[in-house]
Amino acid sequence: MWKTILRRIIIMIPQIIILSLLVFILAKFMPGDPFTGSITPQTDASQLHALKVQAGLYDPWYTQYVHWVVNMFHGNFGTSYQFKESVMTVIDGRAINTLWLSLFTVILTYLIAIPLGLLAGRYEDTNLDRGIMFFNYVTYAIPLFVFLVLGLWLFGYVLGWFPSGGSVSLSASGAFGNILSRLYHMILPGVLTALLSTTSTVQYLRSEIVDQKHQDMVATARAKGVPERKVFSRHILRNSLLPIAAFMGYSITGLLGGSVFVEQIFTYPGMGQLFLNSISNRDFSVITALVMIYGILALFGTLLSDIIMSIVDPRIRIK
Repeated sequence: MWKTILRRIIIMIPQIIILSLLVFILAKFMPGDPFTGSITPQTDASQLHALKVQAGLYDPWYTQYVHWVVNMFHGNFGTSYQFKESVMTVIDGRAINTLWLSLFTVILTYLIAIPLGLLAGRYEDTNLDRGIMFFNYVTYAIPLFVFLVLGLWLFGYVLGWFPSGGSVSLSASGAFGNILSRLYHMILPGVLTALLSTTSTVQYLRSEIVDQKHQDMVATARAKGVPERKVFSRHILRNSLLPIAAFMGYSITGLLGGSVFVEQIFTYPGMGQLFLNSISNRDFSVITALVMIYGILALFGTLLSDIIMSIVDPRIRIK
């Protein structure tokens, strides 16, 4: 397994290089530069020119790229001219919020999707299966942002059961109180997002179970007189869950990237909300840093899925 992981990490190196090059080139096509957000009517043109020379903006593009990559490996993405502080300092606090919300949503998604997929697959073509599939089709048809806005309006404003914004209450005190407040703020966006994120998992798990039920090994086990409960748990269920486990890495990174809409609607202070605000304020340094971070997270999500798959299914390990 360690050879598999090492080989996947080696493959990721040229992928990260290509990603960084694409991000840098696309950033150069963006209007403005890292100093655009700091320009005011009182800004002196000569001082602005001196700042650009000092930052190397007049150097050849390949020189600028090398400097940017070197600084990036040192954790230096520049200064946010919206917040007047280091980009990494701005991202750090919001990254924790996004990570907790994404993990919470992934856990809820699997807690909802796996039982529904198991029931739909085991009781194929019954009223229970049809009901679960109807729920699946409905959640698939509803746009995420519409569902989130309706949920926020109903449970946040009309009923007032959950907070309508933020990540932690100002009145929270102590470590335990802080954790409870954070969890309370994550319940509504996490549950609403999880309900719409179950679609692919439920459908795929149901299809896998239905397919496994018709395999020769299942027929052989039944012919030997193995009880149906053991046939389902040892042969059907175990093989059906393998692809679902491999999707976990993709699910986490997908939610990290899709948190933009969730965080903006719920005014949740995470990386997604920061990304949209940085675009609105043309905060060049923060935008490029977040795009690069999201890209690296997507690559690590693929690596995590491969690792999980190699653990649960040794057959796919690279010799």
